[in-house]
Amino acid sequence: MPPMVRLPLVGWLTAALFACGAARAAAQPPADPSPMTDAGPPVSIGGDVTATAAPDDAPGYFNHTDYDHDALRLVRARVFGEWRLAAPLSLMGELRVEDISDFSAAALYLRWRPRPSGSLFVQAGRIPPVIGAFARRAYGRDNAVIGEPLAYQYLTSLRADALPATVDDLLRMRGSGWETHYPAGNTSEEPGLPLVAVSRWDTGAEVGWQNERFDLAGAVTQGSPAVPVVRDTNGGWMYSGRAATHLPAGLTIGVSGATGQWLENAALDITPDGRDSPSSQSLVGTDVEFGLGRWLVRGEWLRSAFDLPLAASAPSVLHLTAASGFVEGRYRPHPRWQIGVRAGRITFNDVQPSSPSASPEPWDVPVTRVEGTLGFRVNRQLDLRAGWQENWRTDGRVKRQGYPTASLLFWF
Repeated sequence: MPPMVRLPLVGWLTAALFACGAARAAAQPPADPSPMTDAGPPVSIGGDVTATAAPDDAPGYFNHTDYDHDALRLVRARVFGEWRLAAPLSLMGELRVEDISDFSAAALYLRWRPRPSGSLFVQAGRIPPVIGAFARRAYGRDNAVIGEPLAYQYLTSLRADALPATVDDLLRMRGSGWETHYPAGNTSEEPGLPLVAVSRWDTGAEVGWQNERFDLAGAVTQGSPAVPVVRDTNGGWMYSGRAATHLPAGLTIGVSGATGQWLENAALDITPDGRDSPSSQSLVGTDVEFGLGRWLVRGEWLRSAFDLPLAASAPSVLHLTAASGFVEGRYRPHPRWQIGVRAGRITFNDVQPSSPSASPEPWDVPVTRVEGTLGFRVNRQLDLRAGWQENWRTDGRVKRQGYPTASLLFWF
């Protein structure tokens, strides 16, 4: 798994960008562009600080992330902004700090509009994800609850830098995504991969077009949905796209797809077929949003398929699939109060153990999650939330674990 980008030159350049001029409040990073006008300052910055609290996730580790953090016990600060270099061209960026120790330039890209007030745009650099809808609202006040959906956070037992030698090695790691280890490749204990990584953005280029009725976007980047990268690790490319339509009465329907190579060359080199071994991740999904008055309802479903070559066994390649979906709702009984709920599940296809007499079983452990949150807006810049998250799975060290949760969100 590629390491987090620390704050070398790219971080200082982004920091200098944000220090160049006047500030303008913003609550979310500028992932979805809006038509550019000549009004406003040339530099706009904003940010937020989120602090979440919950009991220790051990020994179940249901909320562990691919950066070895607990998603419910985290302090995150973000600064993001736009520097309008010229009427059609802007430099966008985001600095992020998590738990004091991890400082990264999470995004840095150029956005170009051939026509300043037009619907077409092009972005290049470390760009926002195209897949799904949740990835563009993962942080901040637009999240209905405190936690994250399983597809975007729950760690499977797959590793980009390590391989099982046999199918039994894979099955032994079921439900242990927070400390997966295999006999081939990098043999240290490291976190596994989610189906889609939202804590990191990928590097490449995107072309998009949007108006009041349609959103269309396509991107070519270096990684895969589960393994976005800054530096290439396998010579492959990911192709991704999303199309959405905005219908009357506040209804939006979107479809997404992506395919890319997810295993690193160092892992492929130890397989019988080397770098010719199949190693792609493909993903399809759909998302729906409906808003009416004080209600907002969203749903999303994703299906991911991984080619997993084995280091020394037949069959030489496993074809693994996983599916995950969630439904969430938010209700505002009062302008200062909101109630949010989310229910989600992740499942995995069956594989046959080495013993012919053994029964097929899922390659990882299915999980169900339900979460509810009550939020109070103290003022225009501060939200307080409290709730409960419950998790169930059919196997593993811990089969059920619940957490009281709390969060503070301040934005500027």
